[in-house]
Amino acid sequence: MNRLAELFRKLKYLWRRKGLDEVLASEEQFHIEMRADELEQTGIERREALAQARREFGSSTRMREEARAGWQIRWLEDLGSDLRYAGRALRRSPGFAAAAIFSLALGIGANTTIFSLTTEFLFSIPSAREPDRLVSIRLGGNSHSPMPVYRFISDAHIFDGLAGSYEEAEVNWRNGSGSTRLSVYRVTDNFFQVVGAPVAIGRPMLRGDRNVAILEYTFWTNQFSADPSVIGRTLILDGEPHIVIGILPRDHRTILGFGFAPTMYLPVKDENAIVALLGRLPAGVSRQAAFAQLKSTCEELDRVMPDPNFKRASDIEMDPVAGIERLKSMNAIPFTAFFGLLMAVAGLVLLIACGNVACLLLARASSRRQELGIRLAIGAGRGRLIRQLLAESLVLALLGTAAALALNLWLTRIMNRFDLPLPIRLRLHIAPDWRLLGYAAVIAMGSALVCGLFPALKATRADVNSALKAKDPDTGHKRWNMRSFLVVGQLTVSILLLSAGFLFLRNLIEATSMNPGFDVDHTLWAAMRLVPEEYRDQRKIQALAGNALDGLRALPGVEAAAVARIVPLNNQQTNFTTVRTDLGRKVYVKYKNNSVGPGYFRVMDIPILAGREFSTSDRAGAPAAIIINENFARAVFGDVNPVGHSLRFDDLDPSTIVGVARNSKYFTLGEENTLALYTAYAQEAAPDSLHFLVRTSSPRAFVKPVDRTLIRLDGTAAVETKPMRDALVVALLPSRAGGVILGSIGLLGLLLASIGLYGVLAFTVSRRIREIGLRVALGAQPRSVLGLVFRDSFLLVGLGALLGVGIAAVATRPLALFLVPGLSPRDPLTFGAVIAALGVVAVVATVGPALRALRVDPMTALRYE
Repeated sequence: MNRLAELFRKLKYLWRRKGLDEVLASEEQFHIEMRADELEQTGIERREALAQARREFGSSTRMREEARAGWQIRWLEDLGSDLRYAGRALRRSPGFAAAAIFSLALGIGANTTIFSLTTEFLFSIPSAREPDRLVSIRLGGNSHSPMPVYRFISDAHIFDGLAGSYEEAEVNWRNGSGSTRLSVYRVTDNFFQVVGAPVAIGRPMLRGDRNVAILEYTFWTNQFSADPSVIGRTLILDGEPHIVIGILPRDHRTILGFGFAPTMYLPVKDENAIVALLGRLPAGVSRQAAFAQLKSTCEELDRVMPDPNFKRASDIEMDPVAGIERLKSMNAIPFTAFFGLLMAVAGLVLLIACGNVACLLLARASSRRQELGIRLAIGAGRGRLIRQLLAESLVLALLGTAAALALNLWLTRIMNRFDLPLPIRLRLHIAPDWRLLGYAAVIAMGSALVCGLFPALKATRADVNSALKAKDPDTGHKRWNMRSFLVVGQLTVSILLLSAGFLFLRNLIEATSMNPGFDVDHTLWAAMRLVPEEYRDQRKIQALAGNALDGLRALPGVEAAAVARIVPLNNQQTNFTTVRTDLGRKVYVKYKNNSVGPGYFRVMDIPILAGREFSTSDRAGAPAAIIINENFARAVFGDVNPVGHSLRFDDLDPSTIVGVARNSKYFTLGEENTLALYTAYAQEAAPDSLHFLVRTSSPRAFVKPVDRTLIRLDGTAAVETKPMRDALVVALLPSRAGGVILGSIGLLGLLLASIGLYGVLAFTVSRRIREIGLRVALGAQPRSVLGLVFRDSFLLVGLGALLGVGIAAVATRPLALFLVPGLSPRDPLTFGAVIAALGVVAVVATVGPALRALRVDPMTALRYE
């Protein structure tokens, strides 16, 4: 208790220092006057009595320091004193302080920005009431369950509430004379009650609500100009009126996370729909206890509503909606690895920045040798000086972190407004929080230690006698010292970062110019989403598809048109199965599947190497016809011509192979040896989204005519038409993202390394002024003086490049997964471009110090101290 009271008293002194000092001064005056009164009673005059009382009292300053010691937290007082001294010292060297703060701001800014992006994308906390009590549920290993299953689990009352949601829903919004396809979130009517998601304007969805909509904030702002009167307005969605009842907050984050931001929330309207299950744990009930009850309920469910394909109680998962466990359950390891790579790269940039500041501190310590020597000579301990020098690096780190946080706010605001060209709508809401501030504090302390420790140790190891005589042991030329090694390290890391950035840039160039196996320059893609309720009859969809193809083929300038279920490089359907041939062979295959109509291979310019294309005779009721690619034919039939042979899938009727198509790309540009199989479009169930592919010599000129042709057939359909070249955006996104992010970070690292190189060379020239002056006085030519400076520069650059290329050749191997075929992480052109860029930067960084060396006056240099 006494210790707590003492601590409280000491903390109180920090805030009431002035008042307590005044009390101490009045106490001192009281004692002096009391002693003066005693002396005055012995016959001494008042003036002499006061003077004698002061002499007897002793040093007022010493007394106050001893008295304050009982109130102070010593280490905190020393830290404050060191920081004040460091601030005064940095004010005397504004150029040094600005350079150091600039380097740290860039390095720490890159780190905090990547950290903010990572926490928002992977660890965002959903907009929910007590999100730690929410769990996502998987039954039988399935992420979604039918509505009857949802009802059964809900009626078991295991949870305080059970909600369902479907994140991949779409609707057609009738907006004026046209329709627009929107990504929406279908949820059960109790979703907002279970989750507790707030609504900024209006009200949440309630039980019994049908045909209502809650709009996402950005969608409301962009489409309705943030007009609050939109509440109560009717929107025509999929041909049905929906009343807007609410607007979500600006920073709303969905339960799904990963920046998923649908345009609106709509009720689940079909009892045959499938939903992801979301439960709220009762207060005081653990996940383990709820899991046991759920398992028992699922066993009963398997008895009441058995499924022949799986047991719902056999593979149950119940995971939190946020945190690391959620990432594991969602198989988000690739995303986690990607952001981990970004954090590692940003950490390397920070090391370069710290190396810069360490070089500056080493140079500054050299210029302060006499000051430090004097302080050592009059009794300052080495530990005390190290602490003082570390205080200076701490002030630099704190100021650099403050500037970095400002940079972070600017960059994250740009990210929040950026829309990725993805099928699913994403929207980030990055904002500073306690995690960012904690991370920034750790980075600041770590940077201060990394930047300042080695320079402080070196500066306080100096010989006192040499320092007092102002003799600098570094005056003579030493080619290798700590500054040189720091610069080599910076250049090595820069080469590594630049290599990764240039590799993705090369990958983007190769991917953009490579042939994906089909023609992207003379092809147009028109996506037509139908209102599902209007097209429940497959014959109606097939009739519309036929009319659309007739209309498209009738357009002047259209060479061919076809329909497909999947558009290459934008979506995929992967099958795993064992196929049996009519030759008696059984083969397990993994292949891409697509349903295409007659003319597809002509439109896409994919050659049929054997057999024929699909024709109008390959229709419903006719023998099943399929076309396979070269890889599929080789894997299943070997050297036998597969045309005319048949394949049997599971227990289905055999399908006859009518053609073999040339290999192409199906989902990614980096895939190799992919097996593919095509089925006849008319023999499969048609989806409510039709994809038409049109071949023409000028795709961009046909965008509007194609739109008009399709909209004329059905005004409620949402039509989106674009050249096939533009449709490669998704396939090129990894290369573009890698090129932009890693390239930008690599250039930032190179900029910081060039600043460090310039600083080392400038400092080296300043330390060699006497030597250079003597050389000039003895007749040295400007060329030889320049050679001195450039030789030192390119020796550092050459060693850094050698180490950097060697490390990059090994460290960039994992990037091979993201590269197009034929491009290796050890690509010599990439390393050549990086070394050339580094050489240019080295020349630019060397020019300044070299010109300064040429301007050295021999007489001035010989007198230089």
